[in-house]
Amino acid sequence: MADTVEMKVQISQEDIEKQKQQQEKEYLGPREMAAYIISGFGDKNWETFSGNNMFFYNTTFQGVSPVTLSLADSVCSILDTFDNAISGPILDRTRTRWGRVRPYFILTLPFWIFSNLVPWILPQGLSQVALFVWFFFIKYVGSISNSFYGPAYTAILYNLTPNVNERNKLIATDTYADLLGVWLPSLFPFFVDYLPRTIPTRSIYLGGALVFIAMVIIFRVYGFFTLKERVPLASRDEMKSTSVFKSVKQVASCRPMWVLLIKNFFGMGKAVGQNVSNYFWLNCTGKLSNAAISGIFTGLPSYFVLPFATKWTKKIGLKNLAVLSYLYCGIVYLVMYLIGYAPTENTFVNLIIIVFELTLAGAMNSVQRYCNSALTGDMYDYVEWKTGIRNEGMMSAAMGYITLVGNNVSSILSGFIIAAIKYQPLLNSHGVVIPQTDPKMLQAIWTVFTLAPAIGRSCKGLSLMFFNVNGKVRTQMMEDLAVSRAGKLKERTEVNTNENGEIEE
Repeated sequence: MADTVEMKVQISQEDIEKQKQQQEKEYLGPREMAAYIISGFGDKNWETFSGNNMFFYNTTFQGVSPVTLSLADSVCSILDTFDNAISGPILDRTRTRWGRVRPYFILTLPFWIFSNLVPWILPQGLSQVALFVWFFFIKYVGSISNSFYGPAYTAILYNLTPNVNERNKLIATDTYADLLGVWLPSLFPFFVDYLPRTIPTRSIYLGGALVFIAMVIIFRVYGFFTLKERVPLASRDEMKSTSVFKSVKQVASCRPMWVLLIKNFFGMGKAVGQNVSNYFWLNCTGKLSNAAISGIFTGLPSYFVLPFATKWTKKIGLKNLAVLSYLYCGIVYLVMYLIGYAPTENTFVNLIIIVFELTLAGAMNSVQRYCNSALTGDMYDYVEWKTGIRNEGMMSAAMGYITLVGNNVSSILSGFIIAAIKYQPLLNSHGVVIPQTDPKMLQAIWTVFTLAPAIGRSCKGLSLMFFNVNGKVRTQMMEDLAVSRAGKLKERTEVNTNENGEIEE
């Protein structure tokens, strides 16, 4: 255990046992568990909907060049370095009557609404230069918002309860909601194909965006008013005694964080595949609604596989389970590419094959989501173990930044790929998009659709092989944290006890 934080009180064995009991106690009732799940449910739906559709929508209906979007992402990625560098220390040092991270659920909401609504309602007829300025500004406002909210939402999971088993139970339950958050937006293409053809496709996409944006607003507000932070934090005096530079140094020395940072960066492979997915389903299969059919089948196995995640964790370890799940998905996508897809021949048969292959890959989505959240919790505990202070804000900001960089890189790659294959949207008189049939273009789309996630998932699995918080290390860590937290609680109790012997809040 780290000795960076000096205990000012004497800790008895009784204090330690009490803290161990605190770490084994269950704190979360159904209402608060539901609040955490719901607070992120809207965001998960939105991330899937916007990830699947925003790039396609802007290049198809708003006249935005893929290169313009890529350049805006490129410039924004550079500036993101600065706002993410300051958000972490601010989050870690925030102390309010509502908690440390919960206030950011509300404070960031207006900026989030602006950055996610405006891309769907830009004025028509703007030049590419004007569109570049608009998208750069929109994306940068969004990145500032996410640099605070993203780490706050991540961190609150690990502050709701000091009980690791209860935390992992919540993670497993939340994973089901994650899967539903992916599944529901995948049904959206049905509306695109089967609403009256007189309704412009652009209007259908805008309506879908408004529904999911409203969901985010309502659910975030509900989470703010319901959730409660419980894990003991360093006091204001302790935080003041630890400089930002020292905190950065402590976080930078955390090996598990660097492993997860690298893993998150390779998420760009999945994002590239997601960006071109609408191009694939529309042009290679003839209907966007085929994406919805695929989503129905590919999402189901995850629900049945997830209950086995905890059993497999006990049997082979959390890290090993995460590694194997990512490598498995990488292999499935690689096999998909090698098998190939001939869009002009036996379209129905090819559709069945692709849905089956995607179902095999999707079976591990729930396991990966569970493992990611659990590994992140171990990382936060590891830093507290080594330094005495939970720098969750700083670590979450770093991870959020890397994820954002990976997503921006994926957008840049997607933009240049779409430009390189010379894709030009075709619309009929009602504004309904028409599939294209150029074999070379369709083959290029297929290659990106399969190889990008194959490479990304494989690299994720290989990077996690270096995660070192497992086995005996993890057991010792939790025992030492019980001692450390007992000291913090006792010190705070003594400091806050008034002359009558009563504990003041």
